[in-house]
Amino acid sequence: MTDPRPSDQRAPRPVFTPRFGAGLFARGFLMGAADVVPGVSGGTIAFITGIYEYFINALRSISPAFLGPLLKGRVGESWTEFKAMHWPVLIPVLAGIAVAIVALSKLITGLMVDHPAPTYALFFGLILASAWIPLTRVRTRNVAGFLMLAAAAIGAWTVVGLQPDGIALSVARHDDGASAVLYPGKLRHRNDLDAVIRQRDAAAPAALAVVFDEKGVLDKTPGEKVPNLKVFNDKAALVAWVEQTPQLVVLEEQRAPLWWIFLCGVIAISAMVLPGLSGSFLLLFLGQYHAVFTALHQTVGHVLGFLGRPMDPLSGLTAHAWTADVFFFATFLVGIALGMLAFSRVVGWLFERAHDLTMMALTGLMIGALRLPGAVVLEETGSGRASWAVVIGVALAAGVAVIVLDQVDRRRNSTPSTP
Repeated sequence: MTDPRPSDQRAPRPVFTPRFGAGLFARGFLMGAADVVPGVSGGTIAFITGIYEYFINALRSISPAFLGPLLKGRVGESWTEFKAMHWPVLIPVLAGIAVAIVALSKLITGLMVDHPAPTYALFFGLILASAWIPLTRVRTRNVAGFLMLAAAAIGAWTVVGLQPDGIALSVARHDDGASAVLYPGKLRHRNDLDAVIRQRDAAAPAALAVVFDEKGVLDKTPGEKVPNLKVFNDKAALVAWVEQTPQLVVLEEQRAPLWWIFLCGVIAISAMVLPGLSGSFLLLFLGQYHAVFTALHQTVGHVLGFLGRPMDPLSGLTAHAWTADVFFFATFLVGIALGMLAFSRVVGWLFERAHDLTMMALTGLMIGALRLPGAVVLEETGSGRASWAVVIGVALAAGVAVIVLDQVDRRRNSTPSTP
């Protein structure tokens, strides 16, 4: 099969085969898993696994051109236009991304907290080894290209080095006579506790602040002792305490207006399309990372509830009506869809008009993105919480995997083949 490249806007529609679809689904699954992690880009994984240009070209093939003939009653012509889109690429890749985000979002974020050193060492090795791949595709290296590489690297390094202030919280429930303020979500950073205390002081200054620190975040990042604070590390113990304390002020991640959620989707997916820039990381700074994933988990909870499975007791404390959760997350998905379609055309245009500069910029973005996983690995190993042998071994294994995949990709593209 001809390898469609973004530089050819009229690239032939790939032919679907079971092997072709399975390979793309697996790569999409890896992209979705990466997109959950703040600091790691699904675009990087697409580059590593050799489908980045396939994916961009497939996104560019999406067009509303089929609607015109359909509205005029020319169904056959409309169907021809519809089939011309690269569905053999789009369906398996997007399905893999969606399945990974739904199935692995809790697991991956848990690994980031439970085993940060090897997890981020894996990402470091993947990104470092893959940073040279776009560089090898540069046709002419010159001063302008290396200046572009440096600018992109400095920009990504600066953005990744920014620190979010913590979650934004609001009151989901306020019982009369409440003596405790509860945030039932898992603490992910010391800043999250500061946000809880600010809300407690505003809603009920004399109340007991109660938090769920299953991962021991407060033990890893000790700060000043907070008065009138109760910390639960065990979920069953927290559920038992809630059942005995019916009068509560319950906090939840603050949800922004739907228009802002739509824009967050557009911005986040624009970053996810580029190797080296993380959409999840940008969501942290836009203040909607936790709100979006909470809405996703609660939407899944509603679906399982319809199937007869009871909702998690802690999630039930802040659960919205199913229509509110579904509409909130659907708005985010619409932003993602439109942002993906628009930005893929921008990337494709850059490939056509400035191929070498674009490749140099992609190299710089991935180099700059090394700051986040590198900082986590250094912090964990420097404090003695992780072994240098383990993190180096994991990073090397990840790098070798990238090199092997790249060689396979090169051989595949040198002969008629499929991903």
